[in-house]
Parts: sequence; C-alpha cells; structure tokens
Amino acid sequence: MTGRQAEAALTGRYHNGFPLSDDATRVIVNRQLCQQPQRWYRDLRRSGASRVQIIPQVDTDEAGNLSAASVQPDEWGAFLCAVFDLWVRQDIDKIQLHLFESTLAIWRGFTCNLDDVNNACRECPVLRFCHEGVPQCRLADGKNALCAGYRHFFTYSAPYMKALRDLLKQHRSPRELMAMLSQAE
Repeated sequence: MTGRQAEAALTGRYHNGFPLSDDATRVIVNRQLCQQPQRWYRDLRRSGASRVQIIPQVDTDEAGNLSAASVQPDEWGAFLCAVFDLWVRQDIDKIQLHLFESTLAIWRGFTCNLDDVNNACRECPVLRFCHEGVPQCRLADGKNALCAGYRHFFTYSAPYMKALRDLLKQHRSPRELMAMLSQAE
C-alpha cells in the first residue's frame, strides 16, 4: 500500500469490517520497521498509545507484484507474531491492537459477511479472520499481497486466542493468560 493508498484506507471508520475508534493511533509499518518488531513495540509502549491500528506498507510494481521496497509476506507474519508475543505477555489489558482485538472478536463469535469472496481465498482456513484484507493490499490476481504473513499470524495466535476466548466466556480476566505465560517461562 503506498502512502496515498494508506491515507485513503484510513479515512474510513472501518477496517476489515471492524469499527475503528476515533482515538486510534494508526501506524504504517514499512519494511525497515517490520524487521525490528521488538524495537517497534518498545517505542509504541513508550509513546503511551492505548489504541493502535497497524497498517503494512504495501507497494507494487507496474506488473502488480510486490516491489522490493514493500513489506514482504514472511516479514509481515514474523513481525505480527513477535509483536503479539510481547503484547500477550505484557500489555493484554493496556494496549488495544486492532488486529488482535478483531481476531479475538471472531474467536468469540463475531462474523463478517463473506458472500463475495475471491475464488483463490474461498478455501483458505483463515478467511474468517482476514476477510481477504483491504483492497489496497491486493495483487493483480486478487489475492492479498501479505496473505502468507497473515495466515502465519492467525495460525500462530490461535491457541492464545482460544485461551482468551475461554477466559472471557468464564467472566475471567485476560490478565490470567499473562500470568500463565509468565509462570511457564
């Protein structure tokens, strides 16, 4: 997504079917930041932001393929998993990361309309979480440019999301997962 496309994507109040709060900090993650998830997260914590939407910078070449300057799918997946590891252990109740919150909402039963789905995505096991992504991140073939990265994240985070869902279903605090993870280390 180019800077102009990212700006256009941010003008709406919804992202992937989920409402954005007016006070959400929107952060565009470029390839350099994507390669430093721990540093990025440390800086995010220091900023004091409590509601954050992470947006990957996706640039395509003239043929509609990812450019070398773009965040790459494997880097994006690794970035999301590394940030998730820090968040789930330290800030589960302090920082609301939109992608993590919307993923948890789906684990808790929230659904989005998936009637008009790209054939390439129809059989994907994580379609219910990504909803094909935002149009600005689609390649010439219609698939999300960062599909493999998102698939990696949704698969990786699944056990934690299930545990969070179950805690919330029992009217227990998500902080309990933080405590369980710190005891296991």
